[in-house]
Amino acid sequence: MNEPTPSLRWLFIGKTFLAAILALFISFRLQLAAPSTALVTVFIIAQPQSGLIIAKGFYRILGTSVGSLMSVLLIALCAQNPTLFLCALSLWVGLCVAGAAWFRDFQAYAFMLAGYTACLIGFPAIQNPDATFSLAINRVSEIYIGILCTAIVGDVLWPQRLTPQLVQHVRQQYRDLLAFLQQAVATPLDHSIQDDDAIHFVVRILELEPLRAAAIFEDPQSRLRSDRLRLFSADFMRLTTTLHTLQQMGRRMRAQGQAAALAALRPIIDSLAREMSVQGHIPQCAAEASPLLRQLASFRPWLAQRLLDAGQRQTLSAAEAQDFADVGALLTRLIDELFDLTATYASLLDRRHRPTRPAPRLNLFTSRGDALVAGLRAVLTMLALNAFWIDTAWPQGGGAATIACVACALFATAPQPQRAVLQMGLGFGLGLIAATLLNLIVLPQLSGFGGLALGLFPFITFGLWLASRPRSAGLGIAFCMMLSNALPVQNLMHYDGVLLLNNGLSQLLGLSVAGVAFSLLQRSQTAQQRRYYLRHLLAQLAEACRGHRRHQPHRFDARTRDLLRLILQRSPTLVPELLPRALTVLELGDAVIEMRLKADSAQARAALRPALTTLADALQRPRPEGRQQATQALTALLRQLSASAPEDLTPLLPALRRALHILADTPWLGAPEKSDAYVQGEAHAA
Repeated sequence: MNEPTPSLRWLFIGKTFLAAILALFISFRLQLAAPSTALVTVFIIAQPQSGLIIAKGFYRILGTSVGSLMSVLLIALCAQNPTLFLCALSLWVGLCVAGAAWFRDFQAYAFMLAGYTACLIGFPAIQNPDATFSLAINRVSEIYIGILCTAIVGDVLWPQRLTPQLVQHVRQQYRDLLAFLQQAVATPLDHSIQDDDAIHFVVRILELEPLRAAAIFEDPQSRLRSDRLRLFSADFMRLTTTLHTLQQMGRRMRAQGQAAALAALRPIIDSLAREMSVQGHIPQCAAEASPLLRQLASFRPWLAQRLLDAGQRQTLSAAEAQDFADVGALLTRLIDELFDLTATYASLLDRRHRPTRPAPRLNLFTSRGDALVAGLRAVLTMLALNAFWIDTAWPQGGGAATIACVACALFATAPQPQRAVLQMGLGFGLGLIAATLLNLIVLPQLSGFGGLALGLFPFITFGLWLASRPRSAGLGIAFCMMLSNALPVQNLMHYDGVLLLNNGLSQLLGLSVAGVAFSLLQRSQTAQQRRYYLRHLLAQLAEACRGHRRHQPHRFDARTRDLLRLILQRSPTLVPELLPRALTVLELGDAVIEMRLKADSAQARAALRPALTTLADALQRPRPEGRQQATQALTALLRQLSASAPEDLTPLLPALRRALHILADTPWLGAPEKSDAYVQGEAHAA
């Protein structure tokens, strides 16, 4: 997302401050026990766009409700044994953190809140079990007040809608893709152009899903178009995968010196480049896409005839004829997928239109191992802090465990968790200094709610100013959280410096222990990260060989692209090595999935299954012998089908040949954890 303008930043600051003061005032009027909880809630869910506020608030309500019910249940079961309660609560927090690591975006946020709320209610309640119900009601009420105040202020006063940003993002994606397609096909199947822009088109489409998921909360038109937007993302991914495969086919033909086949394809590709615009004009919005749709519909039969004529006119060797036919099949598929994408894009103009094809759910990359490690990290952190609390009888020990729970869940999937913890710690330190100034110097000089609001204004404004800037957003939110938690904001104020220092130190301690846990249970070595990503890339390929065929293309595309996005975010030093390999995985997976989709009959699936099983085994247990066995199995299948293939098996041949080309060109598939130099030397020696 683009950085907001200064005017939008100050609008966000003003609205968030107003929501915070309103939540504080209502909490005071209702005589709630901890109005600071409402204040913290406002700062946590505050966002510039109303859709993000409502979405975040909805999942916070969901997580808060589940967490409060669990805390009441655990108190009811373990009130007589505090140690057992703390162990059970630690396990619950671990389960919630594992869920936060498994899911993404707002669903992960709900899991985080389920664990955080259970701590927020459970720690005070275990010291006074008779007050459990009133504590739960108070905490839930304070959180709901903060959510409602933020949502109402954000949606009523100069609302900043997310839908225009979503519309602009979709338009920009479509325009950029068409411009890139024109440039790519105008270049005579040159591989370099795809390498330069691969990251942009492989990863950027994934940014659409969070926008869509949040926009449906603020706008009924976005809800009506939600399925078509998911279909747009799926079509976009399939089209860019096909383009990459086409570029790779051209690179192989050039390397093999197939000049005659490339010359025969050149006029057809030039015509294709012209067909991707209407009179040289790329559609700027969905309303302008209908003429291009009609143009593509008329171009498809023309392309089939031109490919047939060119293949008959040219004198090509057997290998060139096969590659020519394979490229022709890819060009036909490219036009079909561009037609589908354009049809989906044009349908966004009609709010009542229903997609003619099922809209697949976006399946992002998830790792059971990562979720288990995140949950284990949280359990060990909570147990350590709870043991420290019991041993020292420190009154604020529960606060340390609570903030550790938040950190473990919040940074479970962060690209650099230690750095995020450090930034949060810096924000906490600044917030503690500000809270000390307020508690000991500023607020004792003021009286009444107006005086409280006036005293808080410069400090909250500073924190929100930091939060409004992308580079310091985490610092600003941490500052506001510490400011709210450390201050004993109540109807009857107590200016107790010792209590304030204890509150601040407890949160810094909890954050420090969480940081230590991240350092101990995190892949920090480059070699570990490299093995992790390569293993999961190959696991996506194995899943493409064995997984269920329904929605398999979209599932594979999304998960592989999301894995590549994680590589870009978490391990930039590995990008030069892993980016080509991830694109190779995308290409080979596309060939495998196309073979499986073309195998419509039981006979075709039976013929294909043994070879794909051998390939999947070789990918799950990479070794040179396994790669050779997979290559032999696919080669034997190709010979069998080429000799006497029934009509229902013939469509498998182009994808099968592509898969064999990829296996031949990528020896690292047999030994992914070895260095490139070793693999190349091994292949050369062989």
